[in-house]
Amino acid sequence: MCALVALVAATMLAIAGCTCPLAKKAATTPGKQPGRAVNEVVLPGPNASMTLTEGNFVMNWLVLGPFKFGEGDFGGEQQQAATDKEFMPDEAALDGTQKAPEGTACKENLFKGDAKPGQVNLDAFYGTIDHAAAYAVCWLDCPADIPDAGLCIGSDDYVKVWINGKLVHTYKEVRRASDWDQDKVAGIKLNKGLNRVVVKCVDVVLDWDFYFRLTDKNGLPMTVKAGK
Repeated sequence: MCALVALVAATMLAIAGCTCPLAKKAATTPGKQPGRAVNEVVLPGPNASMTLTEGNFVMNWLVLGPFKFGEGDFGGEQQQAATDKEFMPDEAALDGTQKAPEGTACKENLFKGDAKPGQVNLDAFYGTIDHAAAYAVCWLDCPADIPDAGLCIGSDDYVKVWINGKLVHTYKEVRRASDWDQDKVAGIKLNKGLNRVVVKCVDVVLDWDFYFRLTDKNGLPMTVKAGK
């Protein structure tokens, strides 16, 4: 009888919304996050082309920012240290549900390449400002486990990338103008279903943008279909 009473009580607590360690773990699993800024990944087929189009780049993002800083806050002209500044706590876990600090906003946006296909133009998005950082968050919906994808990224100026909470790339050497595939990272692991991507892009002066695409292990470009 005692066991039956305990079972009923546990069931009632669950119905009432009682949380437990298991539930908390599930809620923070990257693939279980809210389906906002979702991008469907299509793997390259046997006749895949190496010619890049906008469909090979991730263009649908939740953008959080801008986080402005002073022209001398991080060491002068290059200001690489801004790349390591946590403008939001727990950067790797951003999912668009966090409250945007005063002076910033979180907005979903489907970018259209301006200078060239694939350009995520933050300078145009924020109205041509300097000395600022922003976060771009999305989910990649993969049809299968992919243990060995390639990441190709370019940025103006600096960039950090987390996938499913893991830091997979940082560029903070010197200021640069962006282009396709400036940095290439092999061995990127993607899970079947939703995978969370967080990009932090830091601008010092002039242009501010990035490019983000994926390949299979042989370098063939994946296709990305933006959804909501």
